[in-house]
Amino acid sequence: MMRLPLALVRCVACLAVSGCGRLERECRAVTATANTFIAESERLRPRADATPAETVKAELALAARYDRLAADLSALAVESGELVPEIQSYRALAEHSAAALRAVASALGRSDFEAARSKRIELDAAARGEAPLVERINVLCGTAKPDAGAP
Repeated sequence: MMRLPLALVRCVACLAVSGCGRLERECRAVTATANTFIAESERLRPRADATPAETVKAELALAARYDRLAADLSALAVESGELVPEIQSYRALAEHSAAALRAVASALGRSDFEAARSKRIELDAAARGEAPLVERINVLCGTAKPDAGAP
């Protein structure tokens, strides 16, 4: 078996540690970005008895928050190979959600309730993909919650 020079072993160990540190920093940044979006969205949740005009305003405000989430995710310096595609998917989901919300608001503004319903269904379908995406990011970042049914 070939033995590596001690200096090379130290270098490889140093790279491994810095790579792990990078992923940890990137995960913290992604988590902070997502948590900011979630907290603001919870705080600004529309009332159940909102008027159509209030609903349009709320949909446009949520679309703006999704646009900001997409921009914030794009601005993160994520370089970890395993995390990059997940963040790209999350950004794309945010962009798609923003566009669908604007379409819902536009249809409501025109009193085209069938188009609004159709776009809302599209948005809900996209939203169902968010939980598995977030779970994959949590697994990569080591923040996944253990399965309650697991021993």
